[in-house]
Amino acid sequence: MAAVRVVVQFTADSPQIADKQVQALAERSGTVQEGPGCLQFEVFRSVARPEKYALIELWESQAVLDERSRARGGGPPPLPEGVARVIEHYEQH
Repeated sequence: MAAVRVVVQFTADSPQIADKQVQALAERSGTVQEGPGCLQFEVFRSVARPEKYALIELWESQAVLDERSRARGGGPPPLPEGVARVIEHYEQH
């Protein structure tokens, strides 16, 4: 099976909201990366637009990602107030 890359682009209503969300993702990343099948789970911040940030994930397979989603109750986590997101999935070759 091919690995799966997930890119989640976030736009917060303000840099302050982004600050809190980036910190929360950074704290969560250690736990997620220790989980089965996670090859990468990192957050990156835009220098030019501090209200924008991205989560980059890499999973061993779609099956692993699907199992993680089922274990969490299905679908992506709810968005905090003041944040919008776009989610992209790619099969890695």
